[in-house]
Amino acid sequence: MEPGLNNQTDIKPALPASAWDAFEHIILFISLYIVVSSISIILHAMVNKWVPGLTIGSSSMMGTFYNSYIIRGAIAALIVAYPFFAFLFLKISKRTHEYPSLRSLKSRKFLIYLTLIITFMIGIGNIIRGVYSFISGEISLNFILNLSVTLLTSGSVFFYYLTQVKEDRHIHAQI
Repeated sequence: MEPGLNNQTDIKPALPASAWDAFEHIILFISLYIVVSSISIILHAMVNKWVPGLTIGSSSMMGTFYNSYIIRGAIAALIVAYPFFAFLFLKISKRTHEYPSLRSLKSRKFLIYLTLIITFMIGIGNIIRGVYSFISGEISLNFILNLSVTLLTSGSVFFYYLTQVKEDRHIHAQI
Protein backbone atom coordinates (compact mmCIF):
# COMPACT_ATOMS: atom_id res chain seq x y z
CA MET A 1 0.00 0.00 0.00
CA GLU A 2 1.33 3.43 -0.94
CA PRO A 3 1.77 5.93 1.84
CA GLY A 4 -1.05 8.45 2.06
CA LEU A 5 -3.57 6.37 0.09
CA ASN A 6 -6.38 4.70 2.02
CA ASN A 7 -4.21 4.57 5.09
CA GLN A 8 -6.21 4.22 8.29
CA THR A 9 -4.03 6.84 9.99
CA ASP A 10 -5.15 9.46 7.43
CA ILE A 11 -8.80 9.15 8.45
CA LYS A 12 -9.77 11.30 11.42
CA PRO A 13 -12.03 9.60 13.94
CA ALA A 14 -15.51 10.93 14.54
CA LEU A 15 -15.33 13.80 16.95
CA PRO A 16 -17.84 13.63 19.78
CA ALA A 17 -19.95 16.76 19.82
CA SER A 18 -19.58 18.85 22.92
CA ALA A 19 -21.59 21.59 24.58
CA TRP A 20 -18.93 24.00 23.31
CA ASP A 21 -19.74 23.06 19.71
CA ALA A 22 -23.41 23.78 20.37
CA PHE A 23 -22.51 27.10 22.04
CA GLU A 24 -20.37 28.14 19.05
CA HIS A 25 -23.22 27.35 16.66
CA ILE A 26 -25.69 29.36 18.72
CA ILE A 27 -23.34 32.37 18.80
CA LEU A 28 -22.71 31.95 15.05
CA PHE A 29 -26.41 32.06 14.24
CA ILE A 30 -27.12 34.99 16.57
CA SER A 31 -24.31 36.96 14.93
CA LEU A 32 -25.61 35.89 11.49
CA TYR A 33 -29.05 37.30 12.31
CA ILE A 34 -27.54 40.56 13.52
CA VAL A 35 -25.27 40.90 10.47
CA VAL A 36 -28.01 40.14 7.94
CA SER A 37 -30.51 42.43 9.71
CA SER A 38 -27.94 45.26 9.82
CA ILE A 39 -27.07 44.88 6.15
CA SER A 40 -30.76 44.82 5.28
CA ILE A 41 -31.48 47.94 7.35
CA ILE A 42 -28.59 49.82 5.73
CA LEU A 43 -29.68 48.80 2.23
CA HIS A 44 -33.30 49.78 2.94
CA ALA A 45 -32.16 53.17 4.23
CA MET A 46 -30.07 53.68 1.08
CA VAL A 47 -33.04 52.81 -1.13
CA ASN A 48 -35.30 55.18 0.82
CA LYS A 49 -32.73 57.99 0.55
CA TRP A 50 -31.99 57.61 -3.17
CA VAL A 51 -35.47 56.60 -4.33
CA PRO A 52 -37.98 58.32 -2.05
CA GLY A 53 -41.31 56.60 -1.69
CA LEU A 54 -44.67 57.90 -0.68
CA THR A 55 -44.55 59.76 2.64
CA ILE A 56 -47.87 59.94 4.35
CA GLY A 57 -48.08 62.22 7.36
CA SER A 58 -44.38 62.28 8.28
CA SER A 59 -42.19 65.32 8.38
CA SER A 60 -38.91 65.18 6.52
CA MET A 61 -37.00 66.43 9.59
CA MET A 62 -38.24 63.53 11.74
CA GLY A 63 -37.60 61.05 8.92
CA THR A 64 -34.01 62.27 8.50
CA PHE A 65 -33.35 61.99 12.25
CA TYR A 66 -34.93 58.55 12.41
CA ASN A 67 -32.98 57.27 9.39
CA SER A 68 -29.64 58.55 10.70
CA TYR A 69 -30.37 57.01 14.12
CA ILE A 70 -31.30 53.66 12.57
CA ILE A 71 -28.34 53.67 10.17
CA ARG A 72 -25.88 54.45 12.99
CA GLY A 73 -27.34 51.60 15.03
CA ALA A 74 -27.13 49.18 12.12
CA ILE A 75 -23.53 50.19 11.35
CA ALA A 76 -22.58 49.80 15.03
CA ALA A 77 -24.21 46.36 15.13
CA LEU A 78 -22.40 45.36 11.95
CA ILE A 79 -19.03 46.53 13.29
CA VAL A 80 -19.51 44.53 16.49
CA ALA A 81 -21.22 41.38 15.17
CA TYR A 82 -19.40 40.82 11.87
CA PRO A 83 -16.01 39.89 13.39
CA PHE A 84 -17.73 37.32 15.65
CA PHE A 85 -19.65 35.96 12.68
CA ALA A 86 -16.63 35.79 10.37
CA PHE A 87 -14.38 34.18 12.99
CA LEU A 88 -16.94 31.57 14.02
CA PHE A 89 -18.04 30.88 10.45
CA LEU A 90 -14.49 30.15 9.35
CA LYS A 91 -13.67 28.16 12.49
CA ILE A 92 -16.83 26.05 12.37
CA SER A 93 -16.57 25.51 8.60
CA LYS A 94 -12.99 24.26 8.99
CA ARG A 95 -13.90 21.97 11.89
CA THR A 96 -16.94 20.63 10.07
CA HIS A 97 -14.81 19.91 7.02
CA GLU A 98 -12.25 18.07 9.17
CA TYR A 99 -14.88 16.22 11.21
CA PRO A 100 -18.00 15.59 9.08
CA SER A 101 -19.66 14.01 12.13
CA LEU A 102 -20.25 17.57 13.41
CA ARG A 103 -22.82 17.99 10.64
CA SER A 104 -25.16 15.79 12.67
CA LEU A 105 -24.94 18.04 15.74
CA LYS A 106 -28.53 18.51 16.92
CA SER A 107 -28.13 22.19 17.75
CA ARG A 108 -26.65 22.82 14.28
CA LYS A 109 -29.55 21.06 12.58
CA PHE A 110 -32.11 22.86 14.74
CA LEU A 111 -30.58 26.28 14.03
CA ILE A 112 -30.32 25.60 10.30
CA TYR A 113 -33.96 24.50 10.04
CA LEU A 114 -35.12 27.39 12.23
CA THR A 115 -33.22 29.78 9.94
CA LEU A 116 -34.78 28.15 6.86
CA ILE A 117 -38.25 28.57 8.36
CA ILE A 118 -37.70 32.20 9.36
CA THR A 119 -36.16 33.23 6.03
CA PHE A 120 -38.91 31.42 4.12
CA MET A 121 -41.57 33.21 6.16
CA ILE A 122 -39.88 36.58 5.53
CA GLY A 123 -39.61 35.87 1.81
CA ILE A 124 -43.12 34.54 1.29
CA GLY A 125 -44.63 37.29 3.45
CA ASN A 126 -42.92 39.97 1.40
CA ILE A 127 -43.94 38.35 -1.88
CA ILE A 128 -47.56 38.27 -0.65
CA ARG A 129 -47.25 41.94 0.34
CA GLY A 130 -45.86 42.70 -3.13
CA VAL A 131 -48.71 40.95 -4.91
CA TYR A 132 -51.23 42.69 -2.63
CA SER A 133 -49.67 46.09 -3.38
CA PHE A 134 -49.65 45.32 -7.10
CA ILE A 135 -53.32 44.31 -7.06
CA SER A 136 -54.28 47.45 -5.15
CA GLY A 137 -52.20 49.67 -7.48
CA GLU A 138 -49.77 50.87 -4.79
CA ILE A 139 -46.58 49.74 -6.52
CA SER A 140 -43.66 52.18 -6.76
CA LEU A 141 -39.98 51.93 -7.62
CA ASN A 142 -39.15 52.43 -3.93
CA PHE A 143 -41.41 49.53 -2.99
CA ILE A 144 -39.92 47.24 -5.64
CA LEU A 145 -36.36 48.06 -4.56
CA ASN A 146 -37.16 47.53 -0.88
CA LEU A 147 -38.84 44.23 -1.73
CA SER A 148 -35.75 43.25 -3.74
CA VAL A 149 -33.44 44.07 -0.81
CA THR A 150 -35.51 41.93 1.54
CA LEU A 151 -35.71 39.03 -0.89
CA LEU A 152 -31.99 39.26 -1.64
CA THR A 153 -30.89 39.24 1.99
CA SER A 154 -33.32 36.61 3.28
CA GLY A 155 -33.07 34.60 0.05
CA SER A 156 -29.29 34.39 0.11
CA VAL A 157 -29.34 33.08 3.70
CA PHE A 158 -32.15 30.67 2.80
CA PHE A 159 -30.37 29.24 -0.23
CA TYR A 160 -27.01 28.97 1.56
CA TYR A 161 -28.50 26.89 4.36
CA LEU A 162 -30.68 24.91 1.97
CA THR A 163 -27.44 23.96 0.22
CA GLN A 164 -25.99 22.96 3.60
CA VAL A 165 -28.97 20.67 4.25
CA LYS A 166 -28.55 19.07 0.81
CA GLU A 167 -24.81 18.55 1.46
CA ASP A 168 -25.60 17.01 4.86
CA ARG A 169 -28.02 14.58 3.25
CA HIS A 170 -25.50 13.73 0.54
CA ILE A 171 -22.73 13.09 3.07
CA HIS A 172 -25.00 10.99 5.32
CA ALA A 173 -26.13 8.95 2.31
CA GLN A 174 -22.50 8.06 1.56
CA ILE A 175 -21.80 6.85 5.10
